[in-house]
Amino acid sequence: MECKAVGEPVFAKDVIFEGNCEQTVDTELTLPDYCPDIGRLLKCRLIPMITSRQVNFDSLAVEGNARISVVYLDDRDKKIRCCERDFPFRASVPYEDGTDNVRLLAESRVDYVNCRVLSQRKLDIHGAFTVHMTAVCRRENELITEVEGEGLRIRRETRRISDLVCCTHSGFELSEAIELSEGKPPISSIVRTKAVICEEEIQPIPGKLTVKGNAVFTMVYCTEQDSDPDRMEYVIPFSQFFDIPGVDEDCKFDISLSCDMLEVSPRTDSDGEYRRVDVDLGISADIRGYRDREVSWVSDAYSVDYEANCVRKQVRLERLCDTASDTFVVKQTLDAGDIKIDKVCDLWADVTDSRAVYRDGKTAVTGNMAVGMMLRDPSRGIVYSEKSARFECALSQPAEEQNVRPECGAVVKSCGFTVGGDSKLDIQAELCVRSALYEDIPVRQVCSVELDENRPKSPENRPAAVLYFAEPGEELWDIAREYNSSVESIRLDNGMEGDSVEESRLLIVTA
Repeated sequence: MECKAVGEPVFAKDVIFEGNCEQTVDTELTLPDYCPDIGRLLKCRLIPMITSRQVNFDSLAVEGNARISVVYLDDRDKKIRCCERDFPFRASVPYEDGTDNVRLLAESRVDYVNCRVLSQRKLDIHGAFTVHMTAVCRRENELITEVEGEGLRIRRETRRISDLVCCTHSGFELSEAIELSEGKPPISSIVRTKAVICEEEIQPIPGKLTVKGNAVFTMVYCTEQDSDPDRMEYVIPFSQFFDIPGVDEDCKFDISLSCDMLEVSPRTDSDGEYRRVDVDLGISADIRGYRDREVSWVSDAYSVDYEANCVRKQVRLERLCDTASDTFVVKQTLDAGDIKIDKVCDLWADVTDSRAVYRDGKTAVTGNMAVGMMLRDPSRGIVYSEKSARFECALSQPAEEQNVRPECGAVVKSCGFTVGGDSKLDIQAELCVRSALYEDIPVRQVCSVELDENRPKSPENRPAAVLYFAEPGEELWDIAREYNSSVESIRLDNGMEGDSVEESRLLIVTA
């Protein structure tokens, strides 16, 4: 005889696919007419930008542009120049899960890029990058909260969890017209651009989410007055609304923002000089919203009337314990080796890898940065050098739970430097670090109970009461099950509270 089970739904994030797709770049790049001839190649960069994510009936697909950025010295003025070209790409993997409401998250990582000069106007480029795809959905699970049957005794466990309210990906565009500061020379050509997105405030309201933050835009450009490039940094504030049904002021969020598109166009001012740039940004937002609540489930059961068979099922729940973000200044001394530093023409840093561990109330984040440097050597002219720098920082995130895991992200917001000697640089990299701290809650619940009516527990074969000597820490549930009693009866007969025995004692256990 199968007992009647009653349940309630709980919602959690479910990862239904995670994998990599490698993309290659093999092309020849010819300089456009407006670019001067190549005198000496300095650096070739590969910058993948994901513009769309698609969940099809048979595949997961990502589309975007792989930007090739070639930095070189021209053969006439020996100035730093840059030529960029975008190549579209499409990465896809087979997918036949059939789950509805799937959200595809994707990020890219450059594996390598090699560039060879074929002539003063043509280059041969070979590279590869990896697109990491994760397909997630909001999965409904059922927690069994009650089982009804003849003589059935049930045991429940109670925990506080975070119900997943939404798991979505959204994007928005940001445009800004920026003028050079007073006294800055006009733009001749752009060498390098970068945009870093940092969220500052997250505010939910019924059905919507407001995210405020800043886009930190950096541009390095050539001028006609100086042989070395100039630099500008500009902060673009934003406030964006997202329509998210089901959220309210009690929800909390784990949000990751990134720049998927950056277009920079020089513009002339009233004097006809290129002293303005139009900046267009495409910003991607991965959003997870949670609502905390307390849930109970049946963890064990037995019958005092019949032998019972319990079928159990494992369910994984989680709780968003805390989110935190902060900025850290990382200081490192780098050795340029045999390069004698006369001047630093440009310097930037990017996080190449990071990992996070939680201990002693803090999330410790460690990783590495690739630091690119355009340096002027008195005898060799402008040369390019790249070094690796390690970073360590810690976010304060107190948590009572032990089984927690941090999910972190780190980006370099800006990077300054001072020359520390003939071949040494002291860098100061400002990192934006965010961390979401999750508690994993594995639930092993009783999903069904079947009573064997052919195997009754005869009352004639059981004593009305037994004396049992209990040791400290013994569970009343285990004693009650052994002697076909109930936890409530043991408490009542022995004047006890709680679920376990605190000290050695003799118990009266009635059937």
